[in-house]
Amino acid sequence: MSTLTTAQDAPKRHELQCLEVWGGSNHAQHIASVPGLDISVHSRPLDEHGGDLYLISSCSSGWITRMLLADVSGHGASVTDLASQLRGAMHQSINTVDQSKIAKQLNTAFDAFSREGRFATALLLTYFAPTGHLVLVNAGHPPPLMKRAGESSWFPISSETEGVLTQTCREVRVGIKNLPLGVIDSTEYEQIAISMAQGDRVCLYTDAYSESAPPGGQQIGVEGMRALLDRVSEEDHELEAFCPAFERAMATDGIVIPEDDQTMIIVEHNGQERPALSIPIVSNWLKNNFGLGHHDTHPE
Repeated sequence: MSTLTTAQDAPKRHELQCLEVWGGSNHAQHIASVPGLDISVHSRPLDEHGGDLYLISSCSSGWITRMLLADVSGHGASVTDLASQLRGAMHQSINTVDQSKIAKQLNTAFDAFSREGRFATALLLTYFAPTGHLVLVNAGHPPPLMKRAGESSWFPISSETEGVLTQTCREVRVGIKNLPLGVIDSTEYEQIAISMAQGDRVCLYTDAYSESAPPGGQQIGVEGMRALLDRVSEEDHELEAFCPAFERAMATDGIVIPEDDQTMIIVEHNGQERPALSIPIVSNWLKNNFGLGHHDTHPE
């Protein structure tokens, strides 16, 4: 069974700057902050070049935050090269709300990777601060789960979820859309949007969690994830303590996490208002459009 996080492992904090892409495939126990959101990243790769990729970007104005969580089959240097390509794609679209184009760019980046018989599932999310909406593209990944402030019950976010807005996509092949990245290069991706308010939380996770099981038992799946999240939420854990509390609940139930890369991300709306337009924001926008000002950072 994987080693659980202890209370001594306090998460580090990182406040993203304008035009920054933060993340990678290495170990992380961090709280990343952007305008309107605090994002807990809890990631443990099996080795130095893990197969879980997590990236967070902040635009030039602070209005657009993008998050990518990908579960790539395999490990090694090729995953590191792929992460560099994904960073490039995140930079190219750092000021763009519509993410269907970047989803296709990511699919193209995975195309060569898939020729080795490998592929990835991914979640791509954009938070647009002016309206408070979280826009989601799901490429074959386990569905994210959401909890409204003041409630303890979590629910999956999909096109069938009550209250979501859906942008239909043109299907280039009948019945084929939202496939895992790298399966078919021309796959179209559907976007859905859901509003967030102060105190709302969203949980993203790789399949090491949903494929966990008690010895000799069945995988807990999405419903098992919901039940555990509900139980942990009843104790009203602070964001910093939530992921460790979730894993303690798994251990209490005798649920074993597979020997695989493990990543869980909890996104919380912190109630912060969007930044007002200012000279520094306009300056950052100009730098972005002339190809200047970008920088990459990795968890330490």
